[in-house]
Amino acid sequence: MKQIIIINRYYPPNPAISGHSACEMVKALSHRNKDLRFLVRYIHAPYAGGLSSQISAGILGGMTSIYNGKNKILRFLGNFVEGYRLVRLSLPYADAIISLTDPPMLNYWAGRLCKKQRIPWIYWSLDLYPDAFASAGIVSNKNIFYQSFQHAIKLNPPDFLIALGAQQAAYIKSKFKKNIPFVRLPCGIIQPKKSLIPPEWYSDNKTVFAYVGNMGEAHDPEFLTQLIFHMDPTRHICLLSLYGAKSNHVLSSVANHPAVRIIDHIPQEHLAYIDIHLVSLLPEWTHVCVPSKAVSAICSGKAIAFQGHRHSDTWKMFKSAAFYIERS
Repeated sequence: MKQIIIINRYYPPNPAISGHSACEMVKALSHRNKDLRFLVRYIHAPYAGGLSSQISAGILGGMTSIYNGKNKILRFLGNFVEGYRLVRLSLPYADAIISLTDPPMLNYWAGRLCKKQRIPWIYWSLDLYPDAFASAGIVSNKNIFYQSFQHAIKLNPPDFLIALGAQQAAYIKSKFKKNIPFVRLPCGIIQPKKSLIPPEWYSDNKTVFAYVGNMGEAHDPEFLTQLIFHMDPTRHICLLSLYGAKSNHVLSSVANHPAVRIIDHIPQEHLAYIDIHLVSLLPEWTHVCVPSKAVSAICSGKAIAFQGHRHSDTWKMFKSAAFYIERS
């Protein structure tokens, strides 16, 4: 029996979307091919957003975390070593490795070590590193260490690519200068379902907007706050269920607006009661990530209002179900 190792820092009951995606992958492939066995390598680590009710799938191979503090340098170093350990300890048991992108720079270790051991490597590009460090302004793309890592990564291309969209796949292939075979698999796919009982915030005579999920480095808080300031509370409701680096800025700016409802958690079965899901992606993050909240909204049969590049995967895939908002 062939053993496939899936590597990601997060895995249920951790609620991170990357762990949820990995778990769904294990379930789907296990159901389709009984000759495959899946071992999941992950880290016992906290994540903002509580715990998930999702049941873990596969053989679990959890590891202890090195560092979970807020010091950025120590966190990077801890994550870098964790990435090495996750890949190195997986190699003796792997017929193939599927790596996601947590912790950052996991792709560096997966490409380097899999090539050395001649283990097929499948790269699932939920986020791109070290590109994300430059997009976040943590480091310049002209920095010598940044360029050294980019060069080292390009020397070890994956055997197969699981991309979030065709635009991201083209971007990655251009970086490697190689026509890597790929499949398109957007992150955030959910089974459409709708609660028979409307949530308490629902109103059938008002348009319900919502921003659900991470308001992090890749997103524009001004897009959200300015949109809310133009809402009419007699006609509009805006739900905010936020976490992430920029969430406090948004909440402190609009908390007293009469159209706003701040909610800790919005279950999947309530997403279909939202009329328009709000999605933003800063230009410098195009192809580095693709917002999963847009995919979940579309799966729920609802429209999105999107601010970002028109050549991004979010707009290319969903423009027939989206409103485009120009950046001011």
